[in-house]
Amino acid sequence: MISVKQVSKIYKVKQQVDTKNILKALLKCEYKQVKAVESISFNIKQGEMVGLIGLNGAGKTTTLKMLSGLIYPSAGEIQVNGFTPCDLRKDFLRQIGLIMGNKSQLWWDVSSYDSFELEGQIYQLDKNIIEKRVNQLSELLDVKHLLKIPVRKLSLGERMKMEFILVLLHEPSLLFMDEPTIGLDIISQKKLRDFIKEYHRKHQSTILLTSHNMKDVEELCERIIVINRGTIIYDGLICELKEYSKEDDFETTITKLLERREL
Repeated sequence: MISVKQVSKIYKVKQQVDTKNILKALLKCEYKQVKAVESISFNIKQGEMVGLIGLNGAGKTTTLKMLSGLIYPSAGEIQVNGFTPCDLRKDFLRQIGLIMGNKSQLWWDVSSYDSFELEGQIYQLDKNIIEKRVNQLSELLDVKHLLKIPVRKLSLGERMKMEFILVLLHEPSLLFMDEPTIGLDIISQKKLRDFIKEYHRKHQSTILLTSHNMKDVEELCERIIVINRGTIIYDGLICELKEYSKEDDFETTITKLLERREL
Protein backbone atom coordinates (compact mmCIF):
# COMPACT_ATOMS: atom_id res chain seq x y z
CA MET A 1 0.00 0.00 0.00
CA ILE A 2 2.75 2.52 0.98
CA SER A 3 6.36 2.37 -0.19
CA VAL A 4 8.89 5.01 0.88
CA LYS A 5 12.45 4.68 -0.46
CA GLN A 6 15.31 6.94 0.60
CA VAL A 7 13.05 9.99 0.88
CA SER A 8 14.39 13.36 2.00
CA LYS A 9 12.82 16.80 2.36
CA ILE A 10 14.92 19.95 2.53
CA TYR A 11 13.44 23.37 3.26
CA LYS A 12 14.99 26.68 2.33
CA VAL A 13 14.82 28.97 5.37
CA LYS A 14 15.46 32.68 5.14
CA GLN A 15 18.43 33.80 7.25
CA GLN A 16 17.92 36.38 9.96
CA VAL A 17 19.33 39.74 8.94
CA ASP A 18 21.48 42.04 11.04
CA THR A 19 19.92 45.51 11.33
CA LYS A 20 23.06 46.96 9.70
CA ASN A 21 22.49 44.88 6.55
CA ILE A 22 18.77 45.53 5.95
CA LEU A 23 19.41 47.31 2.64
CA LYS A 24 21.60 44.47 1.45
CA ALA A 25 18.93 41.93 2.43
CA LEU A 26 16.31 43.76 0.38
CA LEU A 27 18.42 43.29 -2.72
CA LYS A 28 19.60 39.75 -2.04
CA CYS A 29 18.07 37.29 0.43
CA GLU A 30 20.27 34.62 1.98
CA TYR A 31 18.89 31.19 2.76
CA LYS A 32 20.05 28.12 4.64
CA GLN A 33 18.98 24.55 4.01
CA VAL A 34 17.20 22.67 6.78
CA LYS A 35 16.74 18.91 6.50
CA ALA A 36 13.29 18.04 7.84
CA VAL A 37 13.49 14.40 6.67
CA GLU A 38 16.67 12.57 5.67
CA SER A 39 16.77 9.33 3.65
CA ILE A 40 13.87 7.52 5.34
CA SER A 41 12.57 4.19 4.03
CA PHE A 42 9.62 2.05 5.15
CA ASN A 43 6.73 -0.01 3.80
CA ILE A 44 3.18 -0.28 5.10
CA LYS A 45 0.87 -3.11 4.06
CA GLN A 46 -2.84 -2.77 3.38
CA GLY A 47 -4.90 -2.89 6.57
CA GLU A 48 -2.05 -1.97 8.91
CA MET A 49 -2.44 0.72 11.56
CA VAL A 50 0.99 2.25 12.20
CA GLY A 51 2.06 4.93 14.68
CA LEU A 52 4.61 7.54 13.59
CA ILE A 53 6.08 9.15 16.69
CA GLY A 54 8.91 11.47 17.64
CA LEU A 55 9.81 14.81 19.20
CA ASN A 56 8.57 18.18 17.96
CA GLY A 57 10.31 18.97 14.67
CA ALA A 58 11.33 15.34 14.10
CA GLY A 59 9.72 15.22 10.63
CA LYS A 60 6.41 13.47 11.36
CA THR A 61 4.04 16.03 9.84
CA THR A 62 6.40 16.58 6.89
CA THR A 63 6.27 12.84 6.19
CA LEU A 64 2.47 12.81 6.28
CA LYS A 65 2.30 15.82 3.97
CA MET A 66 4.57 14.09 1.44
CA LEU A 67 2.52 10.89 1.61
CA SER A 68 -0.71 12.80 1.03
CA GLY A 69 0.75 14.86 -1.83
CA LEU A 70 0.65 18.26 -0.12
CA ILE A 71 4.40 18.77 -0.60
CA TYR A 72 7.07 17.34 -2.89
CA PRO A 73 9.96 15.24 -1.56
CA SER A 74 13.40 16.70 -2.31
CA ALA A 75 14.77 13.24 -3.07
CA GLY A 76 13.69 9.61 -3.09
CA GLU A 77 10.56 7.80 -4.23
CA ILE A 78 7.09 7.51 -2.71
CA GLN A 79 4.39 5.17 -3.97
CA VAL A 80 0.95 5.02 -2.37
CA ASN A 81 -1.25 2.26 -3.78
CA GLY A 82 0.52 2.59 -7.13
CA PHE A 83 0.32 6.40 -7.27
CA THR A 84 2.94 9.11 -6.83
CA PRO A 85 1.20 11.35 -4.24
CA CYS A 86 2.48 14.73 -5.49
CA ASP A 87 0.85 14.09 -8.89
CA LEU A 88 -2.48 14.62 -7.09
CA ARG A 89 -4.46 12.41 -9.45
CA LYS A 90 -8.20 12.23 -8.79
CA ASP A 91 -8.14 8.43 -8.36
CA PHE A 92 -5.47 8.84 -5.67
CA LEU A 93 -7.28 11.63 -3.82
CA ARG A 94 -10.46 9.55 -3.69
CA GLN A 95 -8.58 6.87 -1.74
CA ILE A 96 -7.07 9.04 1.00
CA GLY A 97 -8.26 11.07 3.97
CA LEU A 98 -6.17 13.54 5.98
CA ILE A 99 -7.01 14.71 9.50
CA MET A 100 -4.82 17.38 11.10
CA GLY A 101 -5.69 18.12 14.73
CA ASN A 102 -4.48 21.72 14.54
CA LYS A 103 -6.09 22.61 11.18
CA SER A 104 -9.83 22.61 10.56
CA GLN A 105 -11.36 21.76 7.18
CA LEU A 106 -14.87 22.77 8.23
CA TRP A 107 -16.47 26.07 7.20
CA TRP A 108 -16.48 28.21 10.34
CA ASP A 109 -19.74 30.19 9.94
CA VAL A 110 -22.05 27.47 8.62
CA SER A 111 -23.25 24.21 10.11
CA SER A 112 -21.20 21.03 9.91
CA TYR A 113 -23.92 19.47 7.75
CA ASP A 114 -23.43 22.21 5.14
CA SER A 115 -19.72 21.35 5.00
CA PHE A 116 -20.60 17.67 4.63
CA GLU A 117 -22.95 18.36 1.72
CA LEU A 118 -20.26 20.41 -0.04
CA GLU A 119 -17.65 17.70 0.56
CA GLY A 120 -20.03 15.06 -0.78
CA GLN A 121 -20.58 17.04 -3.96
CA ILE A 122 -16.83 17.48 -4.44
CA TYR A 123 -16.52 13.67 -4.36
CA GLN A 124 -19.65 13.36 -6.55
CA LEU A 125 -21.59 11.38 -3.96
CA ASP A 126 -25.34 10.91 -4.29
CA LYS A 127 -27.40 13.01 -1.84
CA ASN A 128 -28.93 9.88 -0.27
CA ILE A 129 -25.47 8.38 0.29
CA ILE A 130 -24.27 11.60 1.94
CA GLU A 131 -27.28 11.62 4.27
CA LYS A 132 -26.90 7.93 5.11
CA ARG A 133 -23.18 8.17 5.89
CA VAL A 134 -23.54 11.37 7.91
CA ASN A 135 -26.28 9.73 10.00
CA GLN A 136 -24.21 6.59 10.59
CA LEU A 137 -21.02 8.45 11.52
CA SER A 138 -22.77 11.08 13.66
CA GLU A 139 -24.55 8.35 15.63
CA LEU A 140 -21.29 6.50 16.24
CA LEU A 141 -19.66 9.74 17.44
CA ASP A 142 -22.75 10.91 19.35
CA VAL A 143 -22.98 14.30 17.59
CA LYS A 144 -26.19 13.89 15.59
CA HIS A 145 -27.90 16.63 17.63
CA LEU A 146 -25.13 19.09 16.69
CA LEU A 147 -25.20 18.75 12.89
CA LYS A 148 -27.16 21.98 12.28
CA ILE A 149 -25.20 24.17 14.71
CA PRO A 150 -22.59 26.60 13.24
CA VAL A 151 -19.08 25.18 13.59
CA ARG A 152 -17.87 28.27 15.52
CA LYS A 153 -20.31 27.42 18.33
CA LEU A 154 -18.97 23.88 18.83
CA SER A 155 -16.41 22.88 21.43
CA LEU A 156 -12.98 21.60 20.35
CA GLY A 157 -13.97 17.97 20.98
CA GLU A 158 -17.20 18.38 19.03
CA ARG A 159 -15.36 20.00 16.12
CA MET A 160 -12.83 17.17 15.99
CA LYS A 161 -15.65 14.63 15.76
CA MET A 162 -17.14 16.63 12.88
CA GLU A 163 -13.70 16.66 11.21
CA PHE A 164 -13.71 12.86 11.31
CA ILE A 165 -17.14 12.73 9.65
CA LEU A 166 -15.99 15.16 6.93
CA VAL A 167 -12.82 13.19 6.13
CA LEU A 168 -14.51 9.77 6.25
CA LEU A 169 -17.53 10.77 4.20
CA HIS A 170 -16.09 9.31 0.97
CA GLU A 171 -14.88 6.19 2.87
CA PRO A 172 -11.13 6.46 2.16
CA SER A 173 -9.13 3.24 2.18
CA LEU A 174 -6.05 5.12 3.43
CA LEU A 175 -6.21 7.50 6.38
CA PHE A 176 -3.50 9.89 7.59
CA MET A 177 -4.04 11.33 11.07
CA ASP A 178 -1.84 14.06 12.55
CA GLU A 179 -2.52 14.59 16.28
CA PRO A 180 -6.24 13.66 16.05
CA THR A 181 -6.85 13.93 19.83
CA ILE A 182 -4.84 17.11 20.48
CA GLY A 183 -6.51 19.32 23.12
CA LEU A 184 -9.29 16.85 23.89
CA ASP A 185 -10.34 15.73 27.36
CA ILE A 186 -9.80 12.14 28.53
CA ILE A 187 -13.36 10.99 27.73
CA SER A 188 -13.34 12.55 24.24
CA GLN A 189 -9.94 10.95 23.53
CA LYS A 190 -11.26 7.51 24.47
CA LYS A 191 -14.40 7.92 22.37
CA LEU A 192 -12.35 8.92 19.33
CA ARG A 193 -9.95 6.00 19.82
CA ASP A 194 -12.91 3.60 20.05
CA PHE A 195 -14.37 5.14 16.90
CA ILE A 196 -11.07 4.75 14.99
CA LYS A 197 -10.84 1.11 16.08
CA GLU A 198 -14.38 0.43 14.88
CA TYR A 199 -13.83 2.19 11.55
CA HIS A 200 -10.59 0.25 10.98
CA ARG A 201 -12.28 -3.05 11.85
CA LYS A 202 -15.25 -2.39 9.58
CA HIS A 203 -13.41 -1.03 6.53
CA GLN A 204 -9.97 -2.69 6.90
CA SER A 205 -8.46 0.69 6.08
CA THR A 206 -4.75 1.48 6.24
CA ILE A 207 -3.99 4.11 8.90
CA LEU A 208 -0.85 6.12 9.65
CA LEU A 209 -1.13 8.02 12.92
CA THR A 210 1.10 10.64 14.54
CA SER A 211 0.54 11.63 18.15
CA HIS A 212 2.35 12.87 21.25
CA ASN A 213 -0.28 11.05 23.28
CA MET A 214 1.26 7.62 23.79
CA LYS A 215 -2.15 6.26 24.84
CA ASP A 216 -3.37 6.84 21.25
CA VAL A 217 -0.46 4.93 19.77
CA GLU A 218 -0.40 2.12 22.33
CA GLU A 219 -4.14 1.38 22.10
CA LEU A 220 -4.54 1.72 18.35
CA CYS A 221 -1.31 0.53 16.73
CA GLU A 222 0.57 -2.77 16.66
CA ARG A 223 3.58 -1.29 14.89
CA ILE A 224 5.40 2.01 15.39
CA ILE A 225 7.97 4.02 13.45
CA VAL A 226 10.05 6.30 15.67
CA ILE A 227 11.58 9.26 13.86
CA ASN A 228 14.15 11.65 15.34
CA ARG A 229 15.88 14.57 13.64
CA GLY A 230 14.53 13.44 10.30
CA THR A 231 15.77 9.84 10.47
CA ILE A 232 14.10 6.59 11.53
CA ILE A 233 15.57 5.15 14.72
CA TYR A 234 13.07 2.31 15.27
CA ASP A 235 10.59 0.47 13.07
CA GLY A 236 8.91 -2.55 14.57
CA LEU A 237 6.15 -4.03 16.71
CA ILE A 238 5.18 -2.37 19.99
CA CYS A 239 5.12 -5.76 21.74
CA GLU A 240 8.77 -6.35 20.77
CA LEU A 241 9.75 -2.96 22.19
CA LYS A 242 7.90 -3.74 25.42
CA GLU A 243 9.58 -7.13 25.61
CA TYR A 244 12.97 -5.44 25.25
CA SER A 245 12.24 -3.04 28.13
CA LYS A 246 10.14 -5.04 30.58
CA GLU A 247 10.67 -2.76 33.58
CA ASP A 248 9.28 0.40 31.95
CA ASP A 249 5.87 1.38 30.65
CA PHE A 250 5.48 2.23 26.96
CA GLU A 251 5.85 6.01 27.35
CA THR A 252 9.02 5.66 29.45
CA THR A 253 10.50 3.23 26.91
CA ILE A 254 9.92 5.68 24.04
CA THR A 255 11.34 8.57 26.10
CA LYS A 256 14.51 6.62 26.86
CA LEU A 257 14.85 5.61 23.21
CA LEU A 258 14.63 9.23 22.07
CA GLU A 259 16.94 10.50 24.81
CA ARG A 260 19.64 7.98 23.90
CA ARG A 261 19.52 9.18 20.29
CA GLU A 262 19.69 12.81 21.43
CA LEU A 263 23.04 12.30 23.18
